[in-house]
Amino acid sequence: MNARSYTFAALALMLAPNALASEIHLDCGRTNRTVAIDVDTGRRFVQLIWEDGVAEEYRDGDSYVSGASGSSETQKVTYAVSVDKDAVSFGQDRVCVAATGKCHDQHVRNLLDIAAGTLKYDDGGVIAVMKCAPAPPGRRF
Repeated sequence: MNARSYTFAALALMLAPNALASEIHLDCGRTNRTVAIDVDTGRRFVQLIWEDGVAEEYRDGDSYVSGASGSSETQKVTYAVSVDKDAVSFGQDRVCVAATGKCHDQHVRNLLDIAAGTLKYDDGGVIAVMKCAPAPPGRRF
């Protein structure tokens, strides 16, 4: 192999993980509730933007420290995202309350079934099922 071939091979290996990444952009909804969903499968990242402008982000393994709740407690939440062919599962794995320093497992999962065109979202213990359709062309992160 010559130097040019080595350079090409090295570049191909560096770009290989990114070649598997893809973006999915959907609009989901049901009566009186809509959400824009953007998924980056390579980064295992999910972003939701609700009709009222409230946004949620999930990145596998990331933690988020929330501000004080109504009970003046700060919480740390660890997120989980998994991608499997036509389905994306995302939610929370663990919650820690700063005031007590205690942690407990909390396995909340939402399921985006791309093949079926549905989102099953855990809305405080109630599972909301929404129909999804591809977002208009041009939407990006």
